[in-house]
Amino acid sequence: MDEKELMSLGELYRELRVARGLKLRDVAHDGLSVSQLSKFENGKSMLTADKLLTAISGIHMSFSEFGYALNHYRASSYHKIGNQLATLQIAGDIAGLKDMLKHFEASDYFDTYNRLTRIDIVSAIYSLDSSYEIKEDDKQFLTHYLYGIEQWTEYELYLFGNTMSILSNDDLIFLGKAFAERDEFYLALPQHKKAAQLTFINIILTLIERKQLYYTKYFLNKLESMINYQDMFTVIFLTFLKDTLAYLKGESDDVMPMRDCIEMVEKLGNSTMAKLLETHLETFLDLYKKD
Repeated sequence: MDEKELMSLGELYRELRVARGLKLRDVAHDGLSVSQLSKFENGKSMLTADKLLTAISGIHMSFSEFGYALNHYRASSYHKIGNQLATLQIAGDIAGLKDMLKHFEASDYFDTYNRLTRIDIVSAIYSLDSSYEIKEDDKQFLTHYLYGIEQWTEYELYLFGNTMSILSNDDLIFLGKAFAERDEFYLALPQHKKAAQLTFINIILTLIERKQLYYTKYFLNKLESMINYQDMFTVIFLTFLKDTLAYLKGESDDVMPMRDCIEMVEKLGNSTMAKLLETHLETFLDLYKKD
């Protein structure tokens, strides 16, 4: 890290500390001295990783919040890519996704994460056009990566959720159960919990689409066990999934409960989710009408 970067990091920390009305002595604790903090803020030295975490905690910020501020309050590159991909996928813009793919294929970087991003994009294309060819070695690279991660972070949740369309039933179920077992460490983080809930929802939707209803109960139970009164949209989605499964299994012959859920989401101002639920419902009704 050069002198300019040291100044930038230290100056940002001082700016955030002062904005909270905190003095150096208010933050100095757990082996972190006023002298060390002063030198850090003035760009004269860098804090070790453990002391930097202590300093950030001392001003009552999370590490992710500090990183966001350090990045000039802009999303990280992978979040930007994810948002761009999601926008194109929701719009059904296959041409836009292919242009995005060309950009990454032309890149000089061929590291693990660049390749995973390209696989992410081709998965989005495949989800809109099942005739699109997915290379077998890309599937193997993806599953090898996910199987090898002991503790799934937000990135693995994002990757798994976006690439379910190209996973086999066995890989989807096995990785889904592995995720459920390995994810407990991070559920106390609100953003991670939200991502985990969305991942369970996507697993269940994918299993329904593939007529693998037997396996949905396990993931429904996992999803239900992690929600509380604050998870309004997840509760509505869970209700929608339960009512849908009851109908598809022949336990109910009434589709109105699902449509009531969609209407409730619309009234709550989330027209995008309402449209998504409507699309899934019509797909399921069409898919299962011959059974």
